[in-house]
Amino acid sequence: MRITKSLMFTALFALILGTASATTNPENKTARKEIKTLIQKSNLAADIQKDVTVHVTFMVNDKNEIIVTSTDKANLDRIIKYTLNYKKLESTDMQLNKTYTLPVVLKKY
Repeated sequence: MRITKSLMFTALFALILGTASATTNPENKTARKEIKTLIQKSNLAADIQKDVTVHVTFMVNDKNEIIVTSTDKANLDRIIKYTLNYKKLESTDMQLNKTYTLPVVLKKY
C-alpha cells in the first residue's frame, strides 16, 4: 500500500511539474512568421514615437483564426486587435483554444 501511494504521489508530482514548466509562447516558427508578416503589412511601427515591446495574448480558434484577448499596452491595444483579430493562419500546428503570449517588438523607423 505504501508503494502504491508513493508511486501515485510521484506521478502526480511529475504531472504538476510538467504543467508548471510548460511555456505559453508559440513554438511554431511558421505561425510566428505569419503573425510577424501581418504586423509588418499593417505598418504599425510608423505610428510609434520610440521602440516598444508589446506582449500580445491570443488564441487560435477552430477556424484557425487568431483571436487577440489582450495586450499590455493600452494605447496600442485597439490597433493590434484590428490588425490581428480573425486573420487566418496557414500553419495548423498550433493548439486550438490555447492561450499564447507573444512579445512583439515595434521599432521606430
